[in-house]
Amino acid sequence: MSGPGADDPRERRPDPEAGLEAERERRAREKFIADLLARGQAVFEGEEPTTRTTHIIVREEDGTLTVRRLRFH
Repeated sequence: MSGPGADDPRERRPDPEAGLEAERERRAREKFIADLLARGQAVFEGEEPTTRTTHIIVREEDGTLTVRRLRFH
């Protein structure tokens, strides 16, 4: 490796805080979705929404879940 900062060990070492932050975000996302489902406020895409449904959960091609607002209640 050459160029500015090539000998800087910080450039080669992953940031341990970044991994922790990503894990916290993943857990928070999963809890948010689980809570919506538990309260009956969300359904998975393709399911029939009820009068209480405010969110649709979409499974993306890479397996991640995305929450989309359907309406305000």
